[in-house]
Amino acid sequence: MEINVLVTCFSIIIILLLVVIIVLLVDRSKKKKALQRMATMVKDSQDMKNAFITNMTHEIRTPLNALVGFSEVLAMSDNLPMEERLVFAKEINDNKDALLHLVNSLMDFSSIESNTLEYTNSEVDVNALIEELCMKANRNEKNIKVEFTDKMPQCRLWVDRQRIVQVLNNLLQNALKFTEQGNIFVGYRRLSNGKFYFFVADSGCGIDPESRKAIFDSFVKMNNNIRGTGLGLSIAKAIVEHYGGGIGVESKKDEGSTFYFTLPASMEYKKYGKF
Repeated sequence: MEINVLVTCFSIIIILLLVVIIVLLVDRSKKKKALQRMATMVKDSQDMKNAFITNMTHEIRTPLNALVGFSEVLAMSDNLPMEERLVFAKEINDNKDALLHLVNSLMDFSSIESNTLEYTNSEVDVNALIEELCMKANRNEKNIKVEFTDKMPQCRLWVDRQRIVQVLNNLLQNALKFTEQGNIFVGYRRLSNGKFYFFVADSGCGIDPESRKAIFDSFVKMNNNIRGTGLGLSIAKAIVEHYGGGIGVESKKDEGSTFYFTLPASMEYKKYGKF
């Protein structure tokens, strides 16, 4: 009887030891995997930081070099023909705008990351806003026509006008960057669920499926040879999501892209009350 008890106790002890060993091995395996994940995250973070610094250095240096170079030519050339002066002045102004846009994008991104981006809502006439943006976009150097195609007879939203301009302008400028010929179509409509659906469709180079997965992430650029910070789409996404909307893209390689976003029905402005 005592022998059976001892055997049983011994068996239990062996089982417990095996359980402890298994737990330790599993725990060690989990720790190893966790450490590997942390190391990968640190490396990815370091790579992103290095890529960001490299990209920002290039983006800042390019307009600065142009500003300095053209300014020096204008200052040192007393007999420069008026036509050339106007060309140089335009280059200075364009690069000034590029540098200012870069700084504003970085400041907005910083505010979004710290959750301090300010919004001042007011009544916004959507038709007037889009017509104004299309008029400016039609002054592009590629002579690509930007058309305001789909719209409601009247639409007023209770939003921050500057922020909605920022979203639509980012989508428009993005379309212009990657479109060499054809048209760009802008519009909006109300969906059956009451939401407002906005779109910018181009006939550009399109985006492959893998790139579409990360296109709204910060510092992502589809083409490093084209000027840009890689922040425009991520800022647009943050603004749209602030209002409870969603943003996305439909695209096929070499067949163009359609970027779109939605805003909730509750954003509609009514004469006797915002909601």
